Amino acid sequence: MKTKYFLLGLVCVGLFACTSTPKAETFKVNVNLANADGKIVYLQKDGQTLDSAVIANWDAVFETPKCEDNEMYSIMLQGWRRAFPFFTDNVDVTLEGDAQNPNAILVKGSESQDRLNAFTQSYNELEEKLEADSTMAQADKDEVLKMQCFDYVWENPTDPVAHYVLYRYKWAFGPCELRTMIDNIHHADSNLVTANLKLAEEYVEKQERVQAGQPIIDFTQNDADGNPVTLSQLAEGKLLLVDFWASWCPDCRKENPNVVAAYQKFHDQGFDVLGVSFDTEKEKWLAAIEKDGLTWTHVSDLQGWSNAAGALYAISFIPQNVLIKDGMIVARNLEGEELMEEVERQLK
Repeated sequence: MKTKYFLLGLVCVGLFACTSTPKAETFKVNVNLANADGKIVYLQKDGQTLDSAVIANWDAVFETPKCEDNEMYSIMLQGWRRAFPFFTDNVDVTLEGDAQNPNAILVKGSESQDRLNAFTQSYNELEEKLEADSTMAQADKDEVLKMQCFDYVWENPTDPVAHYVLYRYKWAFGPCELRTMIDNIHHADSNLVTANLKLAEEYVEKQERVQAGQPIIDFTQNDADGNPVTLSQLAEGKLLLVDFWASWCPDCRKENPNVVAAYQKFHDQGFDVLGVSFDTEKEKWLAAIEKDGLTWTHVSDLQGWSNAAGALYAISFIPQNVLIKDGMIVARNLEGEELMEEVERQLK
């Protein structure tokens, strides 16, 4: 199964600020992580840090006011690339696991989290079963997994857990499919508002804005020497591929030779590439550029998944790319031979 790198840090962003109840009742978030002693762990909600603690003897405890908008919280540990989201239901919860394997952290105490755990387990089991089937094409496997998510969201339209699944796996769906699921949720309860539903709606709006046939959204970011590069200026008079990638992304590095091949074959005919990196460490970014022979223009704000250009183009996984010509988006997410064929077609 092709690895996807998702923008999981964004799933914990909520709609409203958390305010305490009149009695200032609280609940506890107990963090129990191996290989984390001495590191700072942050409790987050609505994109904001609520509290922090230093883990000692594997443990840290947060006491948090109960609130109505209690949908999702997250913890962020020093050294992690993304936050770990979880449901609390305004009750005491315990997070147990290994800091070196955040994807395997278990959350206990919340009924909502129990439902999410059950879905995640079934999804992972299905993925393992499909991977073991050598007779099925990868595209068919991806479709089966996508439908697993679609069915869960469709069958549980008023459950905030389903809204999380919708946003968590948004990368698997096109704008029309996302709209269909969102409309079904509103049909079930037109007044329902949850954080992840709102995020999904914002995401699909951005996706619709940057599909083929839409004008480009301009941006400016600095290259490695601190010089500003503006998309519209670089693209003027040429066919330009905006390539979103990162040095730490295996699938990006695997795809780089295909982009290099297209660049070498068509550059003299008016084809160019702009690399937009989701790196946070400049040295690793530049080392990957040199090692992979990426001889075109590169920019980054070194903000990782918070890259401003990536947000404009609704980038939820990498690698992704946008092919632009005459100020318009003409194609998205081209790989391998498809990239070669589309570039050649656009240059005719």
